[in-house]
Amino acid sequence: MSTVRLADYLTRIGVSECPPATLDGLRRVHVAHRETFLFENLTIQCGGAISVELTDIERKFLNEGKGGYCFEHNTLFAAALRDLGFDPVALLGRVRRGPPERWCRTHMVLRVIVDGEPWLADVGFGAVGLLEPMPLREGAAPPQVGLTYSLRRDGMMWILSCTGSEPSDLDVSVDLYEFSEDPQTPGDIEVANHFTSTHPKSIFRRSLTIQRTTRAERTILRNDLFRRYAGGRIDDRVIGAAEARTLAREVFGVALPDGPLVYET
Repeated sequence: MSTVRLADYLTRIGVSECPPATLDGLRRVHVAHRETFLFENLTIQCGGAISVELTDIERKFLNEGKGGYCFEHNTLFAAALRDLGFDPVALLGRVRRGPPERWCRTHMVLRVIVDGEPWLADVGFGAVGLLEPMPLREGAAPPQVGLTYSLRRDGMMWILSCTGSEPSDLDVSVDLYEFSEDPQTPGDIEVANHFTSTHPKSIFRRSLTIQRTTRAERTILRNDLFRRYAGGRIDDRVIGAAEARTLAREVFGVALPDGPLVYET
């Protein structure tokens, strides 16, 4: 496994001291990572390729100040955890969106054992994803920034769901993704990343998204929708292409190109 530029990573996420390999240390870097880096697919939408080589992710996240999607986020996070003394295991999951026959392993998460107990760590699921790690056990249901997550078993699969994410009914439970605990190799991650970033039916090629999660709010820009979760409310606004570029710049600090993005062609 490659060694991450740990000092640069910790500086970038605002963690001044090297945290211990404890639950508190895991929480600190998980939250700091989430609050620092955007979840976005701008490289894909600008016609570029996604690399899951650690040096390329470091260049993008640490040197260029950009974000990315799950394979980039969780690959970088896993490398940092290893250097901090943890032993993260990469798992692949299926996002539960659309018809079940179309679900496939296009999401990466991490299992981390702390004091003999397994935890789910995931810094790469966008604004409705976990802010903090959560116990990897049946019935775990932590509230985080206006959403309440829950884990359940269905045969060999773990299913992560949440309540509070749907503006039409804040009490409805929505399944986010499923995953099993068979460890995945870097080759497995590379194959899943290739499909997700290049297949014409991938949602990351068919839509623009920029998202951020902090302890105060969750913010999403997706095509013609701008959504903000804050103070127990969900505010939606339908936007046009010009306003999307303005919001990308003013809310997320991202400059979108003037020309058409991939999803617009």
